[in-house]
Formats: sequence, structure tokens, C-alpha cells
Amino acid sequence: MLPFDQRVCFIAGQAKSGTTLLAALLDNHPELLVLPQETAYFPTVLRKYGHAGRRAQFDYLTKQSFSRILFGGEPKWREHEYKNFPQQKFLETFERIAFDPANAERDLLALMAEAYAQTIGVPLDRIQRWIEKTPANRNHVNEIFARFPNAKFLVILRDPRAILATQIALEKTRQTKRFSVYYVVAHWRAAANLARRVRAGDGRGLFVQFEQLVSEPATVMKKLCDYLEINFDPNVVLQPTKIGEPWGGNSAAQIGFSQVSAEPASRWQNELSEDEIGWVEWHCRELMPEFGYEPRLSSRALRHFIKPIRGERSREYLKSRAYSLRDAVTGR
Repeated sequence: MLPFDQRVCFIAGQAKSGTTLLAALLDNHPELLVLPQETAYFPTVLRKYGHAGRRAQFDYLTKQSFSRILFGGEPKWREHEYKNFPQQKFLETFERIAFDPANAERDLLALMAEAYAQTIGVPLDRIQRWIEKTPANRNHVNEIFARFPNAKFLVILRDPRAILATQIALEKTRQTKRFSVYYVVAHWRAAANLARRVRAGDGRGLFVQFEQLVSEPATVMKKLCDYLEINFDPNVVLQPTKIGEPWGGNSAAQIGFSQVSAEPASRWQNELSEDEIGWVEWHCRELMPEFGYEPRLSSRALRHFIKPIRGERSREYLKSRAYSLRDAVTGR
């Protein structure tokens, strides 16, 4: 068996593409250890705090990242609260392990996973793989394999029109005033290009399609378990959980569930206007058919580029169109 630090599997994709669902389906497997919250380890901990020292990295993970709520941080809009999880014990265990001189050369993310295992009482030798889910892992594949040469990698992709519909719904509820339709399409293109590489065998990983996951969960999860070299038990991997407790989802439409449903896959068709569909297809239509996402509109129309999307503020509108034009000029 590999050393614990190298028994990692990363999940990547795009926000609202099913990364959390995928992690929840793996959560209760006895051979896996799934970190319940994303850490932004590669996008933020290493990139922003890489030269700031272990204490700064530790503080970000425990006080600022999405994982902060596992350590007693205040939950924000509809975040899972983990009321029965021993948050103080996890914080103390992680701090002790992270700053033990014997672990000075070990990776902080692996130490966080080890601390989590100790907190919930899971022996390390029982763990075939530990799982970290951060959608933006899609941008750090080379860094991931440089740091974790024996890692496994899961990339999930969803119809970009469905992504836009969920983001519109989120903005309507959250009112962040920072909703960017540019990032919807730019992040999808990045995830799609990674999925293309993985599916073609150029890169170590497994491609998972959201629509197939929710319509044929047993088939997809069997393939995934084979990839992770763990036992496939449909009574375990078809029931989403968080730290072993039933998980009702994080739907932008605020719809709960007790088991995987295919309904979200087609919901966008009744939610988006033609111009909103046109915005997505303007930017993604070349890649979409490769994954079975056939464009609904026959061609691009300038109004699809110009017309504001629901929830889009003036400042974000200008930025999104400027970034889009920049990408067209630079070929990004």
C-alpha cells in the first residue's frame, strides 16, 4: 500500500457541476476518507500562502476556506453546519499534527486528512484513498501530480447551459452583486478541455459526466469504484452522505433529495431564455458536441453576446464582455 500522503484522489470540475454530489456518493464508503468541505488547497493555500509559512496556510484552512466550518467557523448561506461533528477536537488534532516537528516535511493537506481520520476514528490502514474536492483543481493538474505523484483524479462535466441556469438561480437568492457570466463559460471551457485530455488518455484521471451520473448512477459509480480500486456496494455509493449522515443536496433551486435524481439535468431547458442559451452557445458551441451537448440554436447572433443576463450588474456586464473579447483576440 502507498504511504498515506500519496493515497489521495482529487475531484475537479466547475462550481455547480456535481463535484459535491460526487464526493457525497463516495463519503460513506468504508475504504475511503472524504474531506467534507473543499479546501482550495492548490488554488489558494499554495498559490497565495505558499511562501508565507505553515501557520498562515493553517490559518487559511481553519478560518477562511470553505473547510473553516469543520473547525467551528460561522456557516454562511445554506452551508452545511455539521452540528454533530466534533469541531474543536478536529481543530486541536490538526494543529497538533501540523506543527509536530516530526511532520515538518509532510504535506499540510495530507496532515489535515490524517487529522480528520483521527477525529472520526478511522484507522489510516483502512483507507485506500482519501478524497479532496475543489472544483478549481481543474487548473492545477500539473502541480497536483508534481506534489502527489501517485494521486488519482476525477473530473466531472455538466452541460454549460445548466451551469448558467443554476448560477442565475443562486444570484437571485444570494444577491452577491458579483455574478459573472464570463466565469460560467470560461470555467466550463477549462473543465471541458481537461475532460477532453483525460478522456483521450492524455493525463491520469477518470472523466465523469454529470448527466450520466444522475441518470445511470450505478453504472457510473461501478466504473468509479473500479478506478479507485475499491469494492462497489450499491447500498453505499448510491446514497449521498456527509460524514456518514444523509445529505439532501445543495441545489440552487433549493430542492432537497434523498437519492440521486436525473431531474436537475434537464431543468435548464425550462429556465433559460433564448438569449441566455445563446450566450453559452456563443462561447462553448465548438466543444459542446464532443460531450453530447448539441447546440439548440443554429448559429451565433450578436444579440446573444450583447444582451445582459438576468442578475448581471453593469460592472460585471462590462467586465464579462471585455474578458470575452480578450479571449477571442488571444485565442484563449
